[in-house]
Amino acid sequence: MFIKTSDLRHLDVINIDEGRYLGNVCDVDMDPQTGKIRALIVDRPVNRFFWFTRRDDIEIPWKDVITVGVDVVLVKNRTWHR
Repeated sequence: MFIKTSDLRHLDVINIDEGRYLGNVCDVDMDPQTGKIRALIVDRPVNRFFWFTRRDDIEIPWKDVITVGVDVVLVKNRTWHR
Protein backbone atom coordinates (compact mmCIF):
# COMPACT_ATOMS: atom_id res chain seq x y z
CA MET A 1 0.00 0.00 0.00
CA PHE A 2 1.30 3.42 -0.93
CA ILE A 3 0.48 6.62 0.94
CA LYS A 4 1.36 10.20 0.13
CA THR A 5 3.07 12.27 2.80
CA SER A 6 0.30 14.84 2.44
CA ASP A 7 -2.16 12.12 3.54
CA LEU A 8 -0.24 11.76 6.83
CA ARG A 9 -0.88 15.37 7.86
CA HIS A 10 -3.46 15.81 10.61
CA LEU A 11 -3.71 12.08 11.41
CA ASP A 12 -4.10 11.34 15.12
CA VAL A 13 -1.11 9.63 16.74
CA ILE A 14 -1.80 7.10 19.48
CA ASN A 15 0.75 5.42 21.76
CA ILE A 16 -0.31 1.76 21.90
CA ASP A 17 1.54 0.97 25.12
CA GLU A 18 -0.31 3.58 27.16
CA GLY A 19 -3.34 4.11 24.93
CA ARG A 20 -2.55 7.82 25.04
CA TYR A 21 -3.26 10.43 22.39
CA LEU A 22 0.02 12.17 21.49
CA GLY A 23 -1.20 14.74 18.96
CA ASN A 24 -1.49 15.15 15.19
CA VAL A 25 1.10 14.62 12.48
CA CYS A 26 2.19 18.07 11.33
CA ASP A 27 5.26 17.20 9.24
CA VAL A 28 7.61 14.42 8.19
CA ASP A 29 11.40 14.23 8.19
CA MET A 30 12.60 12.63 4.95
CA ASP A 31 16.03 11.50 3.81
CA PRO A 32 16.74 13.54 0.66
CA GLN A 33 19.05 10.85 -0.75
CA THR A 34 16.64 7.90 -0.55
CA GLY A 35 13.24 9.59 -0.20
CA LYS A 36 12.43 7.42 2.82
CA ILE A 37 10.70 8.81 5.89
CA ARG A 38 13.04 9.13 8.89
CA ALA A 39 10.56 10.49 11.45
CA LEU A 40 7.08 11.87 12.00
CA ILE A 41 6.79 15.31 13.58
CA VAL A 42 3.79 15.42 15.91
CA ASP A 43 2.15 18.63 17.07
CA ARG A 44 1.32 18.02 20.73
CA PRO A 45 -2.13 19.03 21.99
CA VAL A 46 -2.41 22.33 23.82
CA ASN A 47 -3.77 22.40 27.35
CA ARG A 48 -7.04 24.35 27.17
CA PHE A 49 -6.12 26.33 30.29
CA PHE A 50 -2.75 27.37 28.88
CA TRP A 51 -3.67 27.77 25.21
CA PHE A 52 -1.31 30.74 24.80
CA THR A 53 1.80 28.66 25.54
CA ARG A 54 3.64 26.75 22.83
CA ARG A 55 4.56 23.13 23.45
CA ASP A 56 7.48 21.49 21.70
CA ASP A 57 6.75 19.09 18.87
CA ILE A 58 7.55 15.39 19.24
CA GLU A 59 9.82 13.69 16.72
CA ILE A 60 8.92 10.01 16.44
CA PRO A 61 11.41 7.83 14.55
CA TRP A 62 9.84 5.89 11.69
CA LYS A 63 11.05 2.60 13.24
CA ASP A 64 8.64 3.23 16.16
CA VAL A 65 5.59 3.50 13.90
CA ILE A 66 3.54 0.30 14.12
CA THR A 67 0.88 1.05 11.52
CA VAL A 68 -0.64 3.89 9.54
CA GLY A 69 -4.39 3.61 9.23
CA VAL A 70 -7.03 5.67 7.47
CA ASP A 71 -7.43 8.11 10.36
CA VAL A 72 -4.81 7.14 12.96
CA VAL A 73 -1.10 6.33 13.36
CA LEU A 74 -0.17 3.79 16.03
CA VAL A 75 3.29 4.04 17.61
CA LYS A 76 5.34 2.18 20.25
CA ASN A 77 6.22 3.75 23.58
CA ARG A 78 9.71 5.26 23.69
CA THR A 79 11.53 7.99 25.58
CA TRP A 80 10.37 10.65 23.08
CA HIS A 81 6.86 10.78 24.55
CA ARG A 82 7.62 13.63 27.03
